[in-house]
Amino acid sequence: MAKTLILLCSIFLVAKSEELLFQGFQSAATNITTNGVASIQQNGILRLTNSNNQLGHAFYSTPLKFKNSSDGAVFSFSTAFAFAITNRDPKHGGHGFAFTLSPSKDLPGAYSGQYLGLFKPHDVGNSSNHLFAVEFDTVLDYEIYDINNNHVGVNVNTIISNKSVPATDASSKQSLSLKSGKVIQAWLDYNSSEKQFHVRLSLTSSKPTSPILSCHLDLSPILHDNMYVGFSASTGLLASSHYILGWSFKMNHGEAKSLRLEDWEERFKIIKGVAWGLVYLHQEWEQAVIHRDIKAGNVLLDSEMNGRLGDFGLAKMYGHGENPNTTRVVGTLGYLAPELTRTGKPTASSDVFAFGALLLEVACGRRPFEPKALPEELILVDWVRERWRVGRAWEVVDGNLGGVFDVGQALLVLRLGLLCSKDGPEERPSMRQVVMCLEGEMRFPDESCTTTFYDRVSTWSCSPEDVDASSLSLSGD
Repeated sequence: MAKTLILLCSIFLVAKSEELLFQGFQSAATNITTNGVASIQQNGILRLTNSNNQLGHAFYSTPLKFKNSSDGAVFSFSTAFAFAITNRDPKHGGHGFAFTLSPSKDLPGAYSGQYLGLFKPHDVGNSSNHLFAVEFDTVLDYEIYDINNNHVGVNVNTIISNKSVPATDASSKQSLSLKSGKVIQAWLDYNSSEKQFHVRLSLTSSKPTSPILSCHLDLSPILHDNMYVGFSASTGLLASSHYILGWSFKMNHGEAKSLRLEDWEERFKIIKGVAWGLVYLHQEWEQAVIHRDIKAGNVLLDSEMNGRLGDFGLAKMYGHGENPNTTRVVGTLGYLAPELTRTGKPTASSDVFAFGALLLEVACGRRPFEPKALPEELILVDWVRERWRVGRAWEVVDGNLGGVFDVGQALLVLRLGLLCSKDGPEERPSMRQVVMCLEGEMRFPDESCTTTFYDRVSTWSCSPEDVDASSLSLSGD
């Protein structure tokens, strides 16, 4: 179960506001504070409990700024995580866990059992708690008005939920057993301006359109300016193991920072960062990882504008040289390699194809498929190929750059985008070759630069330093 999800045991702090991404927790010991029985396992899974009458806490070690100092309003935020709950007795849980915003990462004196490691009995409902939680509860407790033994609830300063609903897969609309031992993905979104909170659950990696729980909620009077973010779990008489397999948290917005940047140097830096990440996934980790969903929306930026790949929900791991046995076509339209529609088998080369689409998107400032574009510009790769064929490739570079960009680098990115977008997987370069080309460390042989996407090209060095506009003029038929 865990092996397919713990893909990169590392942490990235992304964008310029507080945003967290944990693809496993193995290398996150200094960033996650645990207490009670919570611990990070050798395989990178965060385990909150593993027996009866226990509680466990795991919080990001540093408090995050949740409020706008000018008006005291809480920022909008989104979080997503993959979890699993296993029980010795499959029919009975004990008691559950909660995603938690707390003024303290210790929660001293909190009780286990029905209190989920969050509250002391005499503090329940106290406005001085300043605590917000979303509970995933597997025990029916009439004393605290639980609706059943398998529900999700929103709690403010109390273990009694403001609103709760039966756990349901928002994608299939079917009942979802929280304690089944299956990996479940949760998405929690708070819209500050609309004061709306939404919860979504699914067994799939795709975020459902409709939430299973929505409620009007103003967190501004509840939260302090700075709060700790993390998880709390507890058990009672019956033993349960509560696991968090991966987690992301994003303040202010629910999507990754847009790649519509005004500075070409930043774009080129992002491209190289993502390329190096794919080299690591494909060749340098202990097992080959095929991402399967490379696109602009899954590129995250750190404070120095380095590009990182996020959202590994579709990723698969294979032994180096192993043949993937999946036949289900997944991914995003415009980034799917042609062979996937025939074989359904993702490979490193199909990742390269998607990276080619990303290269063109970053350089041109538009999506691979743009329904509102002129007919000849509808499909980005075809438009770039045609402009390249007639020797006017610079015309496709994003106009938002105002004409200020490194011509050699921009044309290199366009060329690599076309090379990575070849129909035949055997014709595409490896990510190692792409990186070496971006770093100016190699040149493709002349024959490798000839592609079925255009008839004849003038051969040129793949090193940006060796390229000038005159060497990129292409002869027509």
